Amino acid sequence: MSTFPGYIPELPGIGIDRFDQPVLDRARVFFLSHCHMDHMTGLAANHPLPGTLYLSPHSAVIVGLRYPKQTVYRMPIRERLTLSITAPTGESTYELCVRTVPAEHCPGSVMFYFETKTVRLLYTGDFRHSSDSMAVIKQDHIRPEIVYLDTTFLDRDYMYFPTRQQSMSRIIALCTQWLEADQRNIVSLWPPATYGSEELFHQLYTHLHHRIHIYASQRATYNHFETLKDVFTDDPVGARVHACNGKTMQGEMPCRKENENAKYLLTIRPSARKWRNLQRDEPFWLEGRKNLWFVCYSSHASSTELVEFLRGLQPEARDIRFNVVEDETERIQMEHYLQSLLSPGDGCRMGEDAHDESEAMYTLPSIDFDANTSNEQPDDWGQSDREEESDESMSPPSKIAKRC
Repeated sequence: MSTFPGYIPELPGIGIDRFDQPVLDRARVFFLSHCHMDHMTGLAANHPLPGTLYLSPHSAVIVGLRYPKQTVYRMPIRERLTLSITAPTGESTYELCVRTVPAEHCPGSVMFYFETKTVRLLYTGDFRHSSDSMAVIKQDHIRPEIVYLDTTFLDRDYMYFPTRQQSMSRIIALCTQWLEADQRNIVSLWPPATYGSEELFHQLYTHLHHRIHIYASQRATYNHFETLKDVFTDDPVGARVHACNGKTMQGEMPCRKENENAKYLLTIRPSARKWRNLQRDEPFWLEGRKNLWFVCYSSHASSTELVEFLRGLQPEARDIRFNVVEDETERIQMEHYLQSLLSPGDGCRMGEDAHDESEAMYTLPSIDFDANTSNEQPDDWGQSDREEESDESMSPPSKIAKRC
């Protein structure tokens, strides 16, 4: 979960991914990297920000559903803008060039690359890069000296994750085997977040030819993805694949009125934080209790991928600041760990004063973003991408930590 305070000392007058009062006191121009709630603190439906919110077209649709009064500017990925920034705290007006970079964390997620006469800075938000996004960074001459880095998995316990395509293929295989074994069998998916599993849903539908049941409140967002228009169903009884907010109760489908025999229900939990010390040659899927499977699936970079990403920004990137850190003790631990992974010749300094995915970028085609959007607000919309907490009846195998 992001701990970034929302402002950058070198760029007075702007707020990023946090919009509470300390940020509002400092900023009049705002940026949002993606629509998970730990990056949207302070946004309020009836109290728009005192300035324009810059974000991707996908994110603009979601914000429009939840915060219809907010003024937004839709920045397509790789667009470049020049803004005049005047901070309410009295600093001189300055010119800021901002460019969006694909973050590949969830559809519409972006990094922001900021340039002034004296500063070159990359704010990653949450991300998991691929060879494609690194090619964009090279082609667009993204050369930051300062990097605000997604350090969710900057930890020696998380050196390796399978690619998302590998994870999705395993989930599809588990679903296929289960559904073909008995016509009464049903699959329940527990996605790690309300928003961000769209590509998984799309691939499941394409391969299984079964529509996925979700609650009507979840549909408002998904309706804006053209490739998802045929993926979902509102029929809880006829559906054999469910992603109803990722919740079941004692082996029964909460969306179904009649009790279901638990022996026909297969539960699959895509997750990342459970998978400590996973090695590249080990299976990344494990069975828990009967009919419960865990599959390693991450939308954040592993620690190895983070180092590869930073190496791609060398030699310019020399000031690395951590976006996900609990306290000063953890910051120091992360600093030492990252330094140990980088060769001494790289010359990075971290946090002062303040494996390739090899898959296509997640840029699902969308419908006309200028169309009017409903103001319906989903009940469980936009939760953080933290993973669900297991109860005792769903204790994972011993290789996996009990708590997400």
